[in-house]
Amino acid sequence: MDEIAEFAPKVLDNMRQPSEDRYITVSRARIHVRLPADFLLVAAMNPCPCGGGAPGACQCNDAHLQRYVRRLSGPILDRFDLRVNVHRPGVEELLSHEPGESSAVVAERVAEARRLAEERQGCLNSRLSGSRLDEFAPIDDAGRAVLRYELEHDRLSARGYHRIRRVARSLVDLRSAPSLQIDEEAIQVALGLRASLNTTMRVGRVA
Repeated sequence: MDEIAEFAPKVLDNMRQPSEDRYITVSRARIHVRLPADFLLVAAMNPCPCGGGAPGACQCNDAHLQRYVRRLSGPILDRFDLRVNVHRPGVEELLSHEPGESSAVVAERVAEARRLAEERQGCLNSRLSGSRLDEFAPIDDAGRAVLRYELEHDRLSARGYHRIRRVARSLVDLRSAPSLQIDEEAIQVALGLRASLNTTMRVGRVA
């Protein structure tokens, strides 16, 4: 979904149930049909309604920005495992001739992590229930303390707690680490990949 904040709130709210349950229910008169809807949702949005533009070109005020961000409700955001703020690249970065890591290399690493998960628990990490997370993604004491802090300060919901654990499980698998236990580092990285939407997303606004 490109420009997700431009979709009607009703459309976005209707995405909540299938993204969680992986099926949709179609009701017509006395007929109810359940259809499979297992999909990966990838969405993007601009930092502000005008799109930011060149540095110093943004004309959005605080009211415009807050109204724009509020178009995405907390419940729909909570269903995204990863939320990453992508910042404007600098001039040197754009002009650099240094090649980055190729997609083929990344794909091999991802395939190996998926293989580890399938061999260990018979499914991908995204399919682990809460009880199976305790079995296949136990957290060390330091990592548990970090999650406790986030929960006690209302920065993480119960749904988010389980999603963080699944992402952390995948991060450990991406290291090709034999350890079953999830350490604090993986928990911290998973939390860092769950950024909130706020006014810091905007750059170059005209005062």
